[in-house]
Amino acid sequence: MSTNHEVTLNPGDSAVIVRHEDGENAGFEIEIYHHPSDKVSEDDLVFYTLLTRGMAFQATQDMEAVLDMGRESFGDDEVTTTQH
Repeated sequence: MSTNHEVTLNPGDSAVIVRHEDGENAGFEIEIYHHPSDKVSEDDLVFYTLLTRGMAFQATQDMEAVLDMGRESFGDDEVTTTQH
């Protein structure tokens, strides 16, 4: 049984959600959300859209490289939540 948790996006925020799939051929799917804002320029909106789509694309095209980069980002075996 899954439990839903709300994620709040402020105007101008973008989010990438990796959703686990159950079943015989279980895997994952990647969802991208953008919360529009009148204060974000069109150029910035294009940048954030390309950034999040590029992250999702890279994860599905070369997953091993993405996992290696994730491992390297921990440094000295320190597991922390990070903002980049």
